[in-house]
Amino acid sequence: MSFTLLVTESMSDKGMDWLRSKGVTVKYGRGIDPATLVEDLQGCQAVIARLAVLSRDVLEKATDLKVIARHGAGVDSVDVDYCREHGITVLRNVGTNSVAVAEHAVTLIMSLAKKIKIREDLYKSNQFDKGRKVKAIELQGKTLGLVGIGHIGSITAGICKNGLGMNVIAYDPYVKPGSISGIELVSSKKELFSQADFISVHVPATPETKNSIGESEFACMKPTAFFINTARGTIVDEAALIRALQENRIAGAGLDVTVEEPTSMDNPLFGFENVIMTPHNAGSSEDSLIRASMAAARGCYAVINGLEVEEPAVVVK
Repeated sequence: MSFTLLVTESMSDKGMDWLRSKGVTVKYGRGIDPATLVEDLQGCQAVIARLAVLSRDVLEKATDLKVIARHGAGVDSVDVDYCREHGITVLRNVGTNSVAVAEHAVTLIMSLAKKIKIREDLYKSNQFDKGRKVKAIELQGKTLGLVGIGHIGSITAGICKNGLGMNVIAYDPYVKPGSISGIELVSSKKELFSQADFISVHVPATPETKNSIGESEFACMKPTAFFINTARGTIVDEAALIRALQENRIAGAGLDVTVEEPTSMDNPLFGFENVIMTPHNAGSSEDSLIRASMAAARGCYAVINGLEVEEPAVVVK
């Protein structure tokens, strides 16, 4: 069955080329503000979205829509309750960008440990000798604390433990103690935050995880410890993180996500020399973008044509 699919933002053409070979009309979006989304969704039976927020207000006006495919794993940008009420199938991708996100988290860990940003800035400002005096730390023997030990967290753990010689501990209330080899599960976030030299967040954005890392967690951290978040900005109380950095209560942070995206250029996080910021693209490797594009495209095609949805696309129940 032929249908029209909206691509809200730039993504790999592999999936779109595959859809066109099946007779599907692929329409490219002009922007992700609500008014533009509403206009672009007219006449579309399917949509593949990245950062675009498909709220109830938007979906109410997209009367032809039958399926929404998230380019990534999270569905916090989609009003899933509305979709359930109105028979719109929601798909998410599982694992297509896990390696990319894990590698990005490790890159932030290494960059913070070696103080790459500080050294580079000094060198570029003609302060070669001062840059040489900046002391880095080694990762071997240091402790990585993972908030969440799902697919991405497990890959991150493997790289850090097997490749860098780090000790790995994790807090995840949904995982049974002893079920993961080589990783110590701790009983509380307090225990994790107080022991780790690097803390990396790998949990989804849900009502339960919103602002679940805040003042009390940062208060537990060592002053020599670093905080890394490649998950979702809403998991962290951003004001509490900023205070911890301003008061030198933690050593620095590596952030691929913020509460508002894009965040304001007035955000104090941009002003710290010991904070590395990337624009929510940890999962956007060339390889992962192809996998995600193909999975979302095949998933939409399957739903519209009454076929079984195959992994890595998964129907959100």
